[in-house]
Amino acid sequence: MEQEHSGVKLTEEQLRFIKQLRLLAVPFRLVLGLTFFSLIAGGWGRFFSQLPGAVFALLFCAMVIIERLVQAPDVGGERKDRGSVVFLWVGFGMAYAAAIADYYWLRPHWAPWSWNVYWLAAGVGLYLVGQTIRVVAIRTLGRFFTISVRRHENHRVITEGPYRLVRHPAYSGLWLMAVGYVSLFASALVLAYFLLIGTGALLYRIRVEEKMLLETFGDEYRQYMKRTRRLVPWVL
Repeated sequence: MEQEHSGVKLTEEQLRFIKQLRLLAVPFRLVLGLTFFSLIAGGWGRFFSQLPGAVFALLFCAMVIIERLVQAPDVGGERKDRGSVVFLWVGFGMAYAAAIADYYWLRPHWAPWSWNVYWLAAGVGLYLVGQTIRVVAIRTLGRFFTISVRRHENHRVITEGPYRLVRHPAYSGLWLMAVGYVSLFASALVLAYFLLIGTGALLYRIRVEEKMLLETFGDEYRQYMKRTRRLVPWVL
C-alpha cells in the first residue's frame, strides 16, 4: 500500500520509518510540555510537590506515549485542515494552563471552593475513559486517522466499531480526557471556560472534517450522518 505525500508515493516501509522517527521525538515533547506547565506553576519543584500536578504529569506522559504508538504518521493525501488543529491546540492547551495557574496562584486568594481527592478521582476516571475510547477509535480508523484533516487515496467511510454509533469517537475521547485534566485541579471556572471555548474549537474541527468528507463521499456520508450523532450516541 502506498500513500501520496507532496506528490511523492510513500510505501508502508517508509511510513513505518517515519513513525519510528516520531517515537524518537517523544522524550523531547514530554520535556517541552512538562517544562511549559511546570513554569506556569512556578517551577518543577513546586509543580510536582502537589498531587494534582504530579498526577497531571503522569497522565500527560501516558497520553503522549500512547498517542504516538497508535497513531499513523501525519503524512500523505491532500491536506484539508483549514487551521483546525491550531484551534484545538489553543482551546485545549489554554484550558490546561489556566487550570494550573488557578490552582497554584489564583484560587487561594479568592475562590470559595477547595481542592479535594474527589476532584482528583473524577479527573483520573474521565481521563481513563476518554483515553480508552480514543485508542479504540484511532485503531479502528487505522491509517485514515491523522492529526490534521487529510483526504487519502482509497479513503472510505468507516462505520465499524464505535463509528456505528458516533461519527467522531476519537474526539469524544479527547473531550473527556480534557475535562479530566482540568478536573484534577478543581478549577470550576476554567472547566466552564473549556466547555465553551474548547468545545467550540472541537466543533469547528468536526465541521471542517465533515465538509471534506461530504465533498469526498457525497450521499454516502450524508446518509451516515442521518443515522449517527457527532460525539454522544443518540444525543449530540
